[in-house]
Amino acid sequence: VLARASACSFKTPPHLPYYWDESCLEGGVGCLADGQHEQCRFCGEFPYNGTVPCPAGAVTPVKACEFDNEPETPHFWDATCEDGMVGCKADGKHIGCRFCGAGDYAEVQCPASLCTWGAKNLLPPAAPLKVYWEPLCWGTSEHILGCLADGIHAQCRYCSAGEYASIPCQ
Repeated sequence: VLARASACSFKTPPHLPYYWDESCLEGGVGCLADGQHEQCRFCGEFPYNGTVPCPAGAVTPVKACEFDNEPETPHFWDATCEDGMVGCKADGKHIGCRFCGAGDYAEVQCPASLCTWGAKNLLPPAAPLKVYWEPLCWGTSEHILGCLADGIHAQCRYCSAGEYASIPCQ
């Protein structure tokens, strides 16, 4: 049913995560998010935190984290964040903005989506080759096979196939 979130039609992109919820046909908090479809529902962020948790796969804002000063710690939008979870509310404003993969947040796995393509004419890897975010690639002078896959982030690492077959995708 989450795939139907594409049926939501906002006049301007929202600053809150949302998803398609058939149970909204009977009304509810966060329903009618786009002003047109009862099933289009906001979730996760104020004022819906604590009342409407986001399911995995919820559509998240493109520019969700808003830092006054961009941190060196990796971060991403995690629609499943709740108040008090490690790394959540990284920007001090949005619960879904989450630190990952380094320091106090090392236990939070960064998504492969942090790998950025386009530098040095690199393209995302073709199947079966994959990438994942590997914190061990950061802060070491020794060569670790597969690191710097996107040409930008040392932590972006190839895995699963070819010369990287011995590297399991985390």
